Amino acid sequence: MKLKRLLILTFSLICLITAQAKKSDMDKIETFKSLGYAYDTVITPHGVPVNLIFIKHGSIALEFNNFLIYIDPVTMFGNDFSKLPKADMIFVTHEHGDHFDKKALDELTDKETVLVTNGRVRELFGKGEVMLPGERMEIQAENFTVTGTPAYNTTEGHLQFHPKDRKDLGFVFNIDGLRIYVAGDTEDIPEMADLKDIDVAFLPVNQPYTMTPAQAVKATETIHPKILYPYHYGQTDLKPITDRFKGTDIDVRVRQLQ
Repeated sequence: MKLKRLLILTFSLICLITAQAKKSDMDKIETFKSLGYAYDTVITPHGVPVNLIFIKHGSIALEFNNFLIYIDPVTMFGNDFSKLPKADMIFVTHEHGDHFDKKALDELTDKETVLVTNGRVRELFGKGEVMLPGERMEIQAENFTVTGTPAYNTTEGHLQFHPKDRKDLGFVFNIDGLRIYVAGDTEDIPEMADLKDIDVAFLPVNQPYTMTPAQAVKATETIHPKILYPYHYGQTDLKPITDRFKGTDIDVRVRQLQ
C-alpha cells in the first residue's frame, strides 16, 4: 500500500503565527460583516465555534480560535482583500483564475502567513507548501489537520478542464473533530466514497467545468454530509439538489456563492 506523506508545520512557525498581535474573533467577523459578507457558525464536538464565511464563487474562509483560513481567494468578483484581515493560512486548489489570484494572495499575506497549494500554483507563484492528494498536514498548535483530496473531471469532452494528472486539490479540514470538505473543481469522482464522517461539504455545481446538479446529488448521497453548501454554482438551477434532500437529515444551505 502506498504510504501517505505526513506534513507537519514546525512548532516555531506556529509560534510566529500565534505570537503576532491579531484582532479578536468578533473583530474579524465584524470586518467581514461590515463589507457585506455573510457567515454561518457551526460548533465542533468539543464546543469550539467555527465560522464559515462566504466570500463569492469558490472563495470562502474558515475562522476558529482567532485563526483565519482562506480558500481560493480571488479579486475577480469584486473582492477587495486589502480591507479584510490577514490570513494565518491560505489554501489554493488549482491554477485557474477564479481560484488562484496573485493579487489576492499578496493582499492577504504577511510574513507569518502559510500558503498550501498544488505543484502548478507553486510553480506559477514561486512560493508555498506543495500538497498532493492523499497527503495530510497537521497544525499542532491549533488542533486541526488538513488532508488533500483529488479533484478532476471524468466526463468526456471536459477532461481538459481539470485533468487528473495535474493533481488539483480539494481539502478535508478536521477542526477539533469537525470535518469540513471543500471539494475544489471536481466531478463526482470515485474517491468520494473514501470520505467518512463529513460534517460540512462544499460541492461545486456548474457546467461544463464541475458537476451537474444530478452529479452533485450523487456526490452528496455518497458523502452524506450533515450540511451541504453548493458553491461555485454560477447560474445553475439548484432546485434539483434542494428538492432531493428536503425533509432528509442533510441540511442543504444555499448562500451567495455563485
